[in-house]
Amino acid sequence: MDVMDQAMASFLKWQDQYNEAYGLFKEQDIRPLAEFCDPGVDIRIPLSPELQHFYTRYEIRSGADNITSLGMKSAAVEIGDAAVLFFPKPEHLFRQQLGYRWLGTGEPYQASPSWLPEHVVIANYNDDPLIVDTASLASPVYGRIDGSEAFPLGDSLADFFSALALLIEAAFAMEGNVTNEETFEIEAAFVEEVRPKLMQLLGEEKAENVMKYLSFY
Repeated sequence: MDVMDQAMASFLKWQDQYNEAYGLFKEQDIRPLAEFCDPGVDIRIPLSPELQHFYTRYEIRSGADNITSLGMKSAAVEIGDAAVLFFPKPEHLFRQQLGYRWLGTGEPYQASPSWLPEHVVIANYNDDPLIVDTASLASPVYGRIDGSEAFPLGDSLADFFSALALLIEAAFAMEGNVTNEETFEIEAAFVEEVRPKLMQLLGEEKAENVMKYLSFY
């Protein structure tokens, strides 16, 4: 899992620098653990090796009083003033699947006939799910917007965290001001900075998908 840890090292570097200078969510972040731990994931949630590695070696901190409407505690990953992704703590992953893999208002929930059981929602942006395909050793990452079909964002979880790192780095360089305060559009300078780097990292299709998923277009 060296590639995953290298990606996380870059992500953590820029997450921490951004949060220290401009962050809005105190103690609501992702941290390396001093020692491996049992993440407490519900047995109904499948984990790929890469996702298991992530949850056993990194802590999702949620702050003291930050609880979602589903009763989940989550880390907040900021990309300037343009986007915030929320990663629920692993013990809340079952709740994160409600409305996607499982339907209903209470136990026993019904499995959705249109959702692949190996697709695990690990985060969300604007209530749109960020998905890992746990059936693949590579843990490819997908997104969905407004109930659309899942579209690819990265060949692996490591690639996606590397993409987050370069996006946060660019936002840090712009002092967090990624959105034009008059037009509310994404600054052209940000797009021009990150788009070619995402394309080099992810390939053209996935780079474009990341930009669309995070509403940079």
